[in-house]
Parts: sequence; structure tokens; C-alpha cells
Amino acid sequence: MTSRREYCPIACGVDVLGDRWTPLIIRELMIGARGFNDIHRGIPRASRSLLAQRLRDLERRRLVEHTAGGPGLAGAYELTRAGQALTPIVWAMGHWAAEWVFGDPSDDDIDGLSLIWRTHQFAIPAKLPVTRTVVHLVLTGVGGAQGWLDIQRPGITVCKDDQGLAVDLALEADTAQMQRWLLGLVPFRDLLANGHARFLGPSRLAKAFPTWFDTTVYSRSLRRGEEHRLGDAVPA
Repeated sequence: MTSRREYCPIACGVDVLGDRWTPLIIRELMIGARGFNDIHRGIPRASRSLLAQRLRDLERRRLVEHTAGGPGLAGAYELTRAGQALTPIVWAMGHWAAEWVFGDPSDDDIDGLSLIWRTHQFAIPAKLPVTRTVVHLVLTGVGGAQGWLDIQRPGITVCKDDQGLAVDLALEADTAQMQRWLLGLVPFRDLLANGHARFLGPSRLAKAFPTWFDTTVYSRSLRRGEEHRLGDAVPA
């Protein structure tokens, strides 16, 4: 008789992290998502039933724990000690991919609503405006969408529907180029210089906007990846 699973720690780890969705759920939890809807907004291509199944599995493996909410309140998910120990592994996967296999987004990768949602996770609380500021994002081209960022230190509330708030700054930009900027592939000044983005509103807010977000998470790995590609392109 042959065991269906190889008796090896790596094989055991693959049993946990070897599907498409589990590392992404870990990613969402480790960057601040707590509620089911927040987790799903960060992984919109996973169905709600699939996400619920994966969360139950992670609870069973004692990587995630769920705290029930009170009457009328949603519960919350958080990583256990074992789940938190996975975070450097998930980050390492991202840095490896950024250096060796990551590239410009294809049309299938571009999702304006997800991009707008993701902005709040890249926010730098200390750099956000001191006073409440509302930004209207209008993303154009493939995957285009619009949304509103209601910025109140120390965080950002993302709205896909107009809440009737007075807009302090409007930004119109190509979705793919904004996605490249947020992941650190290009500086924001290139978007402006090449006509891929334009602001409507006070210049002080327009100048400050790119500084509110941390786009450096993968920047070193991406630069190394570019160096690899340039090196491979040099003729012998």
C-alpha cells in the first residue's frame, strides 16, 4: 500500500498552501481584513461559497479563528499564532514572484473596483491629510470603474457608490497604469507626464496624493527582476 501523501514537511505544507485561494486569504488577513465581506472584496474572483469553505478549512487547521458578532453584527476573522507564522512565507512568495515572474498586467488582470478597494490597504496613516478629505477616483480603459475615498485619519473608507459627500480632489487615470503605479512598477510622476492621469482640484492635494500610499513593498524585488531581464537581453 502506498500513502497518498508523501511523508515530508514540504509536502505537508503544500497540503495547506497548495491551492490558489488559501495564500490570498492569508494575505488579506495579514494586511488588515477582518470581516467576511472585507476578505471577499480583496479576493473578488473567489465565490462567496468557496471563500466560506476555505475559511472553515483554515479554522479546522487552527490557522484562523472566528469570533462571532453580537446581534446584527458581523463576526471577525484573525490569524492564530500558527497563521501569523505563515505571513513571512506569503510575503516571500510575493517577493519571489516580483523578482522572477511578475510583469505588466494583462487585460484579464485589470479590475478597477479591486484597485480602488486596494488603495486603503496601501495607505500610510501618518501621511494622510489631517482634515477629512474625499477623493473621487475615475478609472478609464480596460477594467474601468469609479469610486470614492473618504479619508479620515488613520484610515480610508472606500465607497463604490456616491455618498453625496463634497469632493475635495478628483483623479481620472488609466486603470492599467494606476495598477502599475500602486504595485511599484512606475512612479506616479510618469503617469502624469505621459497623460495617463490628471487631477481636478487643489494643487496641494494633487501633489500630496501619491505620498499617501506605500508603493514600495515590492519595489526592490521588481527592480531586481528588471535587472535580470535586461541582463538576459544583452547579447553574448
